[in-house]
Amino acid sequence: MVSEKRIKAQLNNVLAKTDFKWLGKREKGKVRDSYIQNNRRILVATDRISAFDVVLGTIPFKGQVLNQLAAFWFEKTRSIVPNHIISVPDPNVMIVHECEQMPLEFVVRGYITGVTKTSAWYNHEKGIRNFCGNLLPEDMKKDQKLKKPILTPTTKMEKHDRPISRDEAIGEGLIDAKSFDECARICFKLYAAGVKEAAKRGLILVDTKYEIGKLNGKFVISDEIHTPDSSRYWFADTYNELFRAGKEQRKLDKEYVREWLVKQGFRGDGKPPVLTQEIRIEAAKRYIQAYELITGCEFKVSNTPIMERVAKALRNI
Repeated sequence: MVSEKRIKAQLNNVLAKTDFKWLGKREKGKVRDSYIQNNRRILVATDRISAFDVVLGTIPFKGQVLNQLAAFWFEKTRSIVPNHIISVPDPNVMIVHECEQMPLEFVVRGYITGVTKTSAWYNHEKGIRNFCGNLLPEDMKKDQKLKKPILTPTTKMEKHDRPISRDEAIGEGLIDAKSFDECARICFKLYAAGVKEAAKRGLILVDTKYEIGKLNGKFVISDEIHTPDSSRYWFADTYNELFRAGKEQRKLDKEYVREWLVKQGFRGDGKPPVLTQEIRIEAAKRYIQAYELITGCEFKVSNTPIMERVAKALRNI
């Protein structure tokens, strides 16, 4: 585990943005910057963190964690569904095939929880019982396990993601029925595999988001998979005790940052609060811990300034 002292020393050595002009035009996402070249996309995982669809600042080592964990899971799930990965020339860089992306994010949930406006628990508290086409019981409690996993898609081409059902997505012309059902089948298989693998590490894969594209006419998993940004993880050994007591679960994902924001009165509207040094360090510790627990490997850091290291790798691709 990387020491708190090492993380603190990294607070100013973060990858906040990129501008590698020799790679061509940059497309800036909330977390990843990408460059397109000859039917391939160069994804650079920055250290930016977003919540409620707003970029908040940076977390040391976050981009490296996301990129390396995504690569780990892409390899683990290759036998279930193909993915878009070509190579990983740097801890923060992934070269992938350019795909035709589906206009939805496919969210699979095994538990009812969350503080965002697209989360199952937030909507349940608001009295919504038909959530994205899934009928939820009246008497559910926060963090309760669902009888079986459910799919709750969201839009992704709008300012704020919007929960949407299968029928609504088809009716709005976002996707056809055959494609939706095949994507759903893929997502449930990936989630089951993730749950099984996480359990071996003493973790619960609570819910997760998948992005799916088409490559040569076939569906492939893209973007990232089972990372602390796209997923919620809880510790399995204390789940039942904490649930029965009505207490918060021990978390290993960016829900920690979301909950801090909510306590500051921020849910995506207005100006977000500035992340404190303590929040940034604690979040970094959790990201690194997630990597080590999930992969079973030590998280290795470089002493080379991150921008210098990434730029060198990208000049050699």
